[in-house]
Amino acid sequence: MSLHTFNHPFFAKTSAEQNRATLYTIGITVMLGFLAVLLFWWLHLLFVGILICFILITLLAPFVDIPGMVKVEKLIYHSVFLLAEAPKCGVLNLHGGTLFDYVYVLDFKQSGKVRTAFILQQYLEGLLHLIEHYEGEGQPLTLRWTSYIVNQRTAARLGFKPQPKDGLQQLILAFNYANLLVSNSLAKGKLSFPKLSATQTYEASLDDLMARKAYIKQLLKRIQ
Repeated sequence: MSLHTFNHPFFAKTSAEQNRATLYTIGITVMLGFLAVLLFWWLHLLFVGILICFILITLLAPFVDIPGMVKVEKLIYHSVFLLAEAPKCGVLNLHGGTLFDYVYVLDFKQSGKVRTAFILQQYLEGLLHLIEHYEGEGQPLTLRWTSYIVNQRTAARLGFKPQPKDGLQQLILAFNYANLLVSNSLAKGKLSFPKLSATQTYEASLDDLMARKAYIKQLLKRIQ
């Protein structure tokens, strides 16, 4: 099976190492959840312990889901911070990197500004790889991307047009707010609350994106 993982540190591990890393993460999460429930049960605040367990589960989810979905090719990396689902009914859903990628890929010795620039660079490299991946196939594709990071001006320059807000996607983002909070804070090097009110769904045809290929390359050169 050929996977595009772009030197992603997790996927550079052997299968045995990947399994150990996943089990270790699960083990730490279960232990923290158990301790939280035990502590707050003793303090007669069991609901707080249950809430902490729920948050821990949302933080754990990408460390289990992403490797599994990549292995069965339900998700494809186009760069270490841009993933896409397999096309379905002519629609290809894009996703920015998850907490899984932020933890394994980011260099925490760098400043928040450098990390944020690196993530933007990976978005652009991902779009270029996606174009090259599909442009020879000749099939019409609509790309859909819901993001609280990409603003409308940047999206328009890349060939994406804003769409009516996707209630389901916004609900999913709200459900995973703790995940987004930790990811955003890791990227910026400080506590940083994501603005879900800025969440927007964008669409572009593959042809629209291909027409911006030269511009995307030019923009990428500027930030490298």
